[in-house]
Parts: sequence; C-alpha cells; structure tokens
Amino acid sequence: MINHGHTNPIEAIYSNQKVDRSQWRKKVLDGNPQINNLCERIYPMDRSIQFALHFHPGKQEIKQKLDKTTITQLILQHLSTMGLKQTRQTLEKESKVSFPNTEALLNESRLVTYINNALRDTERIYDLSMEHTEYNNEEKQAKFAEREEILCQMGLLEEEHQDDGVNIWEEPSENIFVDNIRNEEDDIDEEVVKSGSLNKLVEHLTHDSKVDLQFLKTFLMTYQSFCTPEILMSKLIQRYNVPSSVSESSTRTIQIRVINVLKKWVDEYSSDFNEKLSLQLRGFIDQLSTKYPGPASGILKSLNKIFEESNSINENKQIFNERTPEPNVPKNIFSNRLEIYDIDEEEIARQLTLIEFNLYKKIKPPELLNQSWNKAKLKYRAQNVLKIIDRFNSVSMWVATLIIQTPKVKARARMMSRFMRIAEHLKNLNNYNSLMAIIAGLNFSSVYRLKYTREEVSAQTLRSYQELEKIMNSEGSFKIYRQRLQQGGGGPCLPYLGVHLTDLTFMDENPDMVPVQVSENRTADLINFTKRTLVFKVISLVQQYQQLAYNLQPVHQIQEFLLNIKSDFKAQGLEQYQQDLYRESLRREPKRAQRSDIL
Repeated sequence: MINHGHTNPIEAIYSNQKVDRSQWRKKVLDGNPQINNLCERIYPMDRSIQFALHFHPGKQEIKQKLDKTTITQLILQHLSTMGLKQTRQTLEKESKVSFPNTEALLNESRLVTYINNALRDTERIYDLSMEHTEYNNEEKQAKFAEREEILCQMGLLEEEHQDDGVNIWEEPSENIFVDNIRNEEDDIDEEVVKSGSLNKLVEHLTHDSKVDLQFLKTFLMTYQSFCTPEILMSKLIQRYNVPSSVSESSTRTIQIRVINVLKKWVDEYSSDFNEKLSLQLRGFIDQLSTKYPGPASGILKSLNKIFEESNSINENKQIFNERTPEPNVPKNIFSNRLEIYDIDEEEIARQLTLIEFNLYKKIKPPELLNQSWNKAKLKYRAQNVLKIIDRFNSVSMWVATLIIQTPKVKARARMMSRFMRIAEHLKNLNNYNSLMAIIAGLNFSSVYRLKYTREEVSAQTLRSYQELEKIMNSEGSFKIYRQRLQQGGGGPCLPYLGVHLTDLTFMDENPDMVPVQVSENRTADLINFTKRTLVFKVISLVQQYQQLAYNLQPVHQIQEFLLNIKSDFKAQGLEQYQQDLYRESLRREPKRAQRSDIL
C-alpha cells in the first residue's frame, strides 16, 4: 500500500492519532444549510440565538440594564442556591462583586428563572412566526399580530417614540412655532401651531391663558404618531405638578386644564387605556382627589365605565326613527346549498353593506396613523383596517371567480349582469367600499377581456354600470366620488376606504420632524404639527361616517353565505391566483377566437 501522505479519515477516527474535531460541526452546518435550519427549529437554545440575532436584544439600552455587575450577582445567587459556597466566595473575591444578603433568602436561582422565561418567550414567538397549514388567513394574521404585540411589550421592536427625558417645566420657551392665520369667516387672526417639541405641545394643550379647542381635538387624535400613551400621561402629570415659583391662580388654571384634557381623553379615546395606562392614571387620580375630589371622581367614573363596557356582552344598538325595511328572504333560506341566484340582488347589497359597516365602524384613529396597515412591525395596531382591506379583496376575487368559472357565454353574461345590478343597489345605499370592490372584480384583466360575454349584457345594464364607473373613476384623485361624499344626503354612508388610506400615505411623505430656527444661534428638530392637522382632517372624515348606522335587518343565513365566499387566492397568493384566473379566462374566450367558436 502506497502512502501519499494523506490520512484516511475513517482510519484516523479509529487510530490513536489526535484528530482536531473542533471545526467539524461548523463545517457540516456551513456546507448543509438545510441541516443548520433544522437545528434552529429543533433546539431551544439555537432558536434563542437566532431570535437574538434577528431582534437584536443586545442593543445599548438593554446592555446597560444587564451590566457586568448585575450578571455577576445573578451567577453568585445561582451558586448559592446550588450550595456551591466555596466557588461563590472565589468568584466574589476575583470579581470584587459582593453577594447581596437578601438574595440568600431566595430558594430558587434567579438566573435559571430568567433563562427559562427567555426560552419560553422565544418559543412562543417562534410558534407565532411559523406557517401553520391548519390555520386560515384570518387566524394567521391574528397570530402574527400577537407576535408583534409581544415583541413590542418586550422592547424588541424599535420604539418610534421616545421621551427625551427633559421635564416639561425645564424646556426652553422658544421650542414651539406658531403662525397667525386670518379666519375670513370671523375676520380675526387665529394662532395656529405649526411645530413644537412634545413638552411645548403639551404646554399649549394646557395653557393658563388660552384654550385652543381645535388644537386639543387634533392633538388627542394624532398624538400616537409622535408619542406613546404612557409618555403623554407622564407629561400631563409633569405639567400638573406646577413649580412653587408659579402664581397660585396660574397653578390652579393649569391643573384644571390638565384635568379637562384627561377627562376628554378618557371619554373620547377609551381604547387607548389598556391595563398599564389605566393603572398609571388611577395612581394619578389618587393624587388629584386630595385637591380636586369632584373632577377626580368624574375621571374615575369614566375610566370604570370603559372596563364595564368591555366586560359587557350587550352591544349598544342604535334606535331608528324610521321602520326597518323588510328583508327579502329566499324560500330556501335554510338550505345548506344557498347560491347567489337564490338571493335577491338588493338583499345581497344590503347584507354586504351590514357586514362591511360592522368592520368599518370598529376602526380607531391610531390604526390610521404612520401607515400602520402598511408596515410589518406596526400591523398589529391596524387590525380593523387590515380586515376591511382583506374583505375588499375577497369580494373582488369572488366577483371575478364566479364570472370566469361560469363555462358558457350567456350564463357568464347573466352572472356579470347580476353583479352590475348589485353594484347599482350598493350605490343607492351609499356603500362606496363594496361598490368599488365589485367594480375592481369586473375590471380584473381576466374579466375585462371577455369581449363576447360583455356583448351579451343588456344595453341598459351596461349604461347603468358605466355611470357607476364614472362615479368611482380615479381621475382627478376621485373627484366625482369626493363630491358625492361631500354632498351626502344625511343618510348612512360607507366610504371607499382605499381613497382615504391613499391620502394618508401621501401625507406621511411629509417629515415627522422639521428643523426650525428657534433662536439666533440654535436650530431644533420639532414635531411637524402641520402634518398632524392634515391627518386629523382625513381621520375625522372616516370617523364622521362611523356614527350613523344602517337601518337594515341582518339576515344570518345570507350573511353566512357572503362571509364564506369561496376563493383560493388566500392560500395561493394574490398574484398566482390572478394568473390562474387569466389562464382560465383564455380557455373561456381564446385570443382571436370568433363568436361562433365560443359556447
């Protein structure tokens, strides 16, 4: 046997030679990413390492909380609970960190507890991040929303808003920029806040000599775009604690203004008050009650009402002056095989409207801030917006799917006509969101290209439908739609949310902070409040139409049918499903085919 100087790996393993195995695992994992991926999925510690690499819990503020001394003390306490007294004493001597006597009283290792909690949290987040085939799209969205919320609570998603740590009474007076604008109606100059630091905006909110009600409304609706509820609460508490150098009359006025802001905040934005914020407010109410028992009691009553309503199973039902129209119920209403042709067209429009209005009325102002519905780490804040977007896509796909899956031209034209007439009823109900969903479905390239199908639709139905398309045309930034919305008519309305989300998206392109020359030698980055004033107008419009409900009778069986409209686009993905529809459309009406070639 000729030895060329190379050792056979198998022989080396069983020989007495010393083999360096230190890099074997690394080389195997580097060369086989699928094995590496499997390890990350199986072993809890590997998952935790990958979790740490992805979410960066080693950022500076966390490192400061877990400094070397703290970690050493955790190890010392662990050694103590394990009975390793000599090892603990050696570590104390070498590290020059003393073991706290209070820790000796604990029977369990804090270090092990923290590690177990960290593993538990990463396991939970891992589970929420996994694609589970048994879950439908809505359940997956809920899981991902829960994951984002946990990450935020753990401080592992970058916070967009941080308190600068400056007490409100120590802020430089020039850190606010206001402008005087002429109010033509009243022929007076009005002071309008253009920008300011958080402290100065809160100061303006609770000014001792002027009340700006419009500013108050705008601030409370939009503050979460530049500040968290917890930070705002702490700033209001700071503002309430007036320094002794301020006159007694000004002190009382400022404190009353703080109380008024708190009352309005609790009454009008109750969804801001989670358990943590409510606890913070209750602690402050205890402080208020010694000097202002009446107002403090009023705030506490409003706060308690929030939790009474959240625990109540009875929904507040609107009382209508007019008689509710009798629903048009099909004869086979209890059939397990209810189909679109079984249900009256107007009743389909009514029930679609009730389903979508129920989603629309739940949208809260914070969901419409900072493009939450578009940003992965903020989507958990915009669940109701995402639900109505998902519903819009489902209806559009349902329309396209039913038309294209109908094999014969005349039957297909009948289906197309049906949706066009449903769209007319939606217009009469001022339900522009569902109206646009049906128009979107009819305008998918897979449906729009069906020339011979469209030719079979009656001229009258086509004319009516073309008028609907004019209303919802995007020309001039949906000029006609906006005019109709403005003219209104006093009845309930469901706006096309997509237009207003687009408005907010364009507004979001304006900077959040603007550099302002606050003195001769100093420039400061201040909160762009002009941007928030524009955002306020859009969100106010959305809120306006949430107030008046539709006087229609829900029909459970029809709503169940409409809520279970079948479409595979969620499983396949929107793009893939549209491609499949287009291929099916080509089979129905091939390119350059003659009418005589089409069934």
